[in-house]
Amino acid sequence: MLGAAHSLNHSLFVIAPPILGLIMVGLNVSKTDIGIVTTTASFIYGIGALIGGPLGDKIGESRTIIVSLGFSGIATVLMLLAGATGIIYIYALALVLMALWASLYHPTANSLISKSFSGRVSESMGIHGVGGTLGVVATPTVAWFIAARYGWPWAFVTFGVLSIVLAVFFALTFRKNENSGNAAGGLLDALKIRELWVLLVFNVAVGLFMKGVELFFPTFLKENRLIDPMWASIAFTLVLACGVPAQWVGGKAADVFGSRKVLIATSTGICLGLLSLLFFPLYSVGIGLFIVLYGFSFYAHQPALNSLTGFCCPPNQRGAVYGIFFFTSFGVGSISQVISGYLGDLYGLDVAFYLLTIFAVVALTLSFWLPQKREKLDP
Repeated sequence: MLGAAHSLNHSLFVIAPPILGLIMVGLNVSKTDIGIVTTTASFIYGIGALIGGPLGDKIGESRTIIVSLGFSGIATVLMLLAGATGIIYIYALALVLMALWASLYHPTANSLISKSFSGRVSESMGIHGVGGTLGVVATPTVAWFIAARYGWPWAFVTFGVLSIVLAVFFALTFRKNENSGNAAGGLLDALKIRELWVLLVFNVAVGLFMKGVELFFPTFLKENRLIDPMWASIAFTLVLACGVPAQWVGGKAADVFGSRKVLIATSTGICLGLLSLLFFPLYSVGIGLFIVLYGFSFYAHQPALNSLTGFCCPPNQRGAVYGIFFFTSFGVGSISQVISGYLGDLYGLDVAFYLLTIFAVVALTLSFWLPQKREKLDP
C-alpha cells in the first residue's frame, strides 16, 4: 500500500515534463514562466514536509497519508479550469495545492519505515522505493498519450482520481497507528544534531541538480538533441525504469557496505551520466549512457541516504528530521528549476545542464565527508 501511495505521490510531479510543450502552448507562457511556477510548487512541496513529518508523529502516519493522497488528488480538478481558460495563475494554484497536500507523504512514510524495522532498514527503504518507482515508470508515457488524445489537463486528473481512490482504500482498511500521540522532537531539536549538517548540505546539492533535470530533460532532448516528443517521453520513462532495480540494489548495498560508500559510488555515476549527455560525440550513445548511469545511480542513492539520515537521529525526532531533509532537497533544490528555465530561454538548455552538472560535482565532493554510521544487523 505504501508502494502504491509512493508511486502516485511522485506521479503527480512527473506528468508535466513530457507534456511541457503542450502546457506552454495552452497557457501561452515561456520556459521562465513555467520554471517560476514549478519552482514555487516544488518549494511548497518541500516546505510542507516540515509539517508532514511532525504531524505523522503526532496524529499517526496512516491518517497523515490519507489526507495527503485525498486532497492532492482533489487539487488536480483545477487543471481542467486552467486548460479551459488558458490562465497560468490557475495552473499555478492547482500545482501549488497539489504540492502542499502531497508534501505530507515522504517524511511520514520514511519515518514509519525507520521506526517499524529493527533490521535491514536500508533494504526496506529500497523496497518502498521500488514500489513507488514501478508505478511512476509508466507515468510520463501514459501522461503523454492522455494529453495528446484528450488534452493536457486530463493527464493530471487521471492520476488525481487514482490518488483519491487509494486514499479511500487506506481509510477503509488502516488500523490505528500505535505511534500517534507520542511525544515528538521538534524541528529545532533536530537541527542541533551536528552530524546532520553535512548530510543537509549534500542533500541541497542533490536537490539542485535533481529538480532541474526532472523538469527539463524531455524538453532538452526535443530542443537540443532534436528527439521526437514521443521518444523524449519514453527516454524519461526509461530513466525512471532504471530506478526499479536501483532502489533495491542501493538499499541492499548500503546494508552490506555502508551508506557512505554507496553514496560516493552513486554520486560518481550521476556525474558520469550528465557528462555523457552533454559531451559524448554521438548523441544517441550519450543519451543511452545518461539513462543508465544517471537513472540507476540517482535512484540507488535514495535508500542509502534515507537510512543514513535515520541512523543519525533518535526515533522521536525522525519525523522532524525527514521533514527537514525533504524540504532541503525538494524545496531549496527547486530553485534550480527557475534558474534552468531562465538560462534555457537566454542561452539554450545546454547551458542550463552545464550548471546542473556543476551541482552534481559539488554533491560528489561532499559525499566524501558524509558520516559513516551503519546499522548493526542481527546474525
